[in-house]
Amino acid sequence: MRKEKNILGDGFTLIELLVVIAIIAILAAVLLPVLHKAEVRAQAAQCMNNSRQLMLGWIQYYNDNNDRLVNNFGGIADAKEELNKTDRNWVNNFMTWGLTDPLGNPIGDLDGITQAPFYEYTHNVAVYRCPADHYLSSKQASAGIGARPRSYSMNMYFGQDLVGFTTNINTIYPEYVQFTRGSGIRHASDLYVIMDEHADSLNDGFLQEPAAQSAAEWKTVDPSGTWDDIPATYHDGGCGFAFADGHTEIHMFRSRLCTILPVTFQTHPTAPAFDSDPVAGWQDALWVGMRSSIPVQ
Repeated sequence: MRKEKNILGDGFTLIELLVVIAIIAILAAVLLPVLHKAEVRAQAAQCMNNSRQLMLGWIQYYNDNNDRLVNNFGGIADAKEELNKTDRNWVNNFMTWGLTDPLGNPIGDLDGITQAPFYEYTHNVAVYRCPADHYLSSKQASAGIGARPRSYSMNMYFGQDLVGFTTNINTIYPEYVQFTRGSGIRHASDLYVIMDEHADSLNDGFLQEPAAQSAAEWKTVDPSGTWDDIPATYHDGGCGFAFADGHTEIHMFRSRLCTILPVTFQTHPTAPAFDSDPVAGWQDALWVGMRSSIPVQ
């Protein structure tokens, strides 16, 4: 009887080696999803810890400042604050996919965070970025930028949203309350302050959505029926939220057409309308809308 030639000398035969490789491949196929889930859970836990630290700072800020909530300016005002070194906002940086913001401030510059009065209550630039947000444009990576410094934005209904704004009515959606003092916050456990924002949507630190209670109401104030600013869904479809009472949670969104969207490195793209996925899409939208503010009484 012919003996099989051992091409590996006194080691494994070729058949034995192939069997071992096949077993390793099977184990890898089984273990990789488990390891991925463990990584996602770890990143979600760190994201919640970051948000919790931001909220502790947010609460301490108004306790130390005559009950006044930290400023929450929108639009190019953030970049102006950084450029002019006035630094009156909770964050004064404006994220883009380029090397600078529209006014020429470097994207990787931490001054927009560290020079803000709010930073006195956080003392850690790392808590401003979700650990699952590792997104850089090719131009930014080539320039040696290690990471964009911020992932989170603040709900537009909390804080003074424009220089000189002092009333308790939101300027964009006047049917809803603008909270400017800690003592005036009602239903604190039901209203979010910080959200993890999608990397394509992220620019200023001001998170804008209609505080709608129904699809009809949303479309009345925003006929496009889509996200103004897109939630991030880095945690397997989940997004981090921090609420006015200080608690944090990961909310799992449902629509892979309207909400759970890949990062495309486009500047603030328009997400598909919720009507294109009318059940899951509107459930996603109204979960956020109903936790944004309360109607003016």
